[in-house]
Amino acid sequence: MKRRAHFALLAALPWLLAGPAFAQDAVLPVSAAPEGVAPQAVVPEPHRGPPATLRFGGMTFVASHGDRTEILVEARNMLVPPGAQTASLEEVHLVMNDPESGRRAFEMTCDQGALELETSNFRAEGNVEGRTADGRRIFTSWLRYDSDRDVITTDAPVRIVDGRHRLKGRGFVYHLKDSRFVLKGGASIVQE
Repeated sequence: MKRRAHFALLAALPWLLAGPAFAQDAVLPVSAAPEGVAPQAVVPEPHRGPPATLRFGGMTFVASHGDRTEILVEARNMLVPPGAQTASLEEVHLVMNDPESGRRAFEMTCDQGALELETSNFRAEGNVEGRTADGRRIFTSWLRYDSDRDVITTDAPVRIVDGRHRLKGRGFVYHLKDSRFVLKGGASIVQE
């Protein structure tokens, strides 16, 4: 079954209704008219410069497989340059579900991210905090989700909190299907 993706972009509705030909507001001001002459709407000239970057507030992106939601991404703001296949996101919350069981496999927050619209690949940056299905918490500066391999990776220093254990390493690979971590170089474990 093919994966579907869709957006809830209610914040964009006024812009979409106005049409992309106008660079500014869709509100058409009325010109002052001499007495006895009907006022007329002032129609702005069509936008002649390069297409504007679209900015959406309160964005939700959903990628689903069949009737199950696989990926849910919520962001305070989304920026999409003209013709881009990648959206820049601010203040992000991401949830990944197991496509077979529908259970939560991974959840995270970050300051900013980049979402590839066709593939659902995702890069998170800035104060990245994640939680696996079994409760392990991850702290790092950036990570990347690769949808083809179904893995989350980073080369940045990482701290993983697993109950009474604290693991540190220089990056990791997390295999979503079997909830398995592979810590990269310089790994250490502290038990409390």
